[in-house]
Amino acid sequence: MNEYGKIFSSCTGYPERRTCMLMVTHGCNLNCTYCYEKFKNAGKKMSLELAMEIISREMAMVKESDQFTELEVDFMGGEPLLRFDLIKAVVEWLESEPQPVPYICFATTNATLLTDEMKEWFLQHRQTIMLGASYDGLSSLQSENRGEKSTHVDLEFFKELWPEQGFKMTISKESLPYLFESLKVAAERDYRLDASLAQGVDWNLHDAEIYLEQLRKLKDYYLENMNLMPSNLLTRMLVGLGERRSEQLKFCGSGVHMCTYDVDGTKYGCHMFTPIVLNERALPLDKFDGWDDGAKLTDRECEGCGMSRWCPTCIGFNMLTRGDVTKRDRRWCAMMAVQAIVCCEYQLEAFSKFIPAHDLNEEGAKVVSAALSAYEYLKNVDFRKPFPQ
Repeated sequence: MNEYGKIFSSCTGYPERRTCMLMVTHGCNLNCTYCYEKFKNAGKKMSLELAMEIISREMAMVKESDQFTELEVDFMGGEPLLRFDLIKAVVEWLESEPQPVPYICFATTNATLLTDEMKEWFLQHRQTIMLGASYDGLSSLQSENRGEKSTHVDLEFFKELWPEQGFKMTISKESLPYLFESLKVAAERDYRLDASLAQGVDWNLHDAEIYLEQLRKLKDYYLENMNLMPSNLLTRMLVGLGERRSEQLKFCGSGVHMCTYDVDGTKYGCHMFTPIVLNERALPLDKFDGWDDGAKLTDRECEGCGMSRWCPTCIGFNMLTRGDVTKRDRRWCAMMAVQAIVCCEYQLEAFSKFIPAHDLNEEGAKVVSAALSAYEYLKNVDFRKPFPQ
């Protein structure tokens, strides 16, 4: 238990890593209920030549940079495995000769298109490219959210090749009441699920009540089974809660640490600003000068709220659903407050129950300190009331 502090995470990411996203296709074989890519078009594809040209430029930029030391190449869609031909060619090209900087390739996939041939190839190249599978939990939820049975997804393949990567779960309104059951089943099978609430959804106070119930069940389950890796819904560090600062904290590297190239090579801050999401409202990287300017990303209606520097906001979703990168989704307020409350409960109970104060390492002490500070704010928060509080 001495190393228990290591399971808790912040949202700082990899500040020395440059992420280059390639939209290799606008096509997808599914139509998930919560999908925000409403302008799919299977005819729009990136050429291999363009992909190689972009990666070469990004490699050269990282080599000359004082900010970055490594490059991540993400293959995006749509469903990127529809362009397995391009992915295969790019990876083998990268492997064929020394590259000027360290790199890794990555793709998030719905995992329903994997063939035995693809699996064998990924097995041979697993040191160069990682796959992250998106997965919605129980079979019934997988079918309801995607129209695809969970048996079509070979989770054991992902677990065997990339055990630290885990799976991406998006929590929809339909799957929310089954959140605890889904994560319990995943934990018992030793699957790591990185869960998050679907954005752009009409979350309400009734949903917040359900979320509170589900998270507290999850909290109690992990406290009774401390040998299991707890869900990320309970392990995010509580740094910043209660701070009433006026300037927005940026929760991602869009436009700075990352950029996205669309199928024609146009450069965007991230995939949320591309035509597959925004259509004619797409916002190229050079058409906005506030990517790293907190003042230009701040929702003035959230000033004074003690949740604002912990409650995540996606500037891409702000643009998509409200037409303004600054405009936060008020439907998230109660949901995020509930998550913060149960996070705090879990972290304080876990440490007080299992780790004597004199046995805390430095990392664990930081987690406890942040949770205690957050508690002072959260004990007065009522998620049923309007924010800011």
